[in-house]
Amino acid sequence: MTTIDLHIARPARVTRDRATLAAALTALALVLLMGVPALMAPPSQIAADGWHGNSASSARLR
Repeated sequence: MTTIDLHIARPARVTRDRATLAAALTALALVLLMGVPALMAPPSQIAADGWHGNSASSARLR
């Protein structure tokens, strides 16, 4: 016969899973690699009044 232990003791210290740590470090690296260059990019050369966004193609059809 086997016995099921339903009273599992908590670990003496809290340990972080390696997968959680790896995911957090990857997220931080992606924020730094994509966010810092985006913040340091030069301003746009296109005038704000000359930019038509997504409506440019539909404006030509009218």
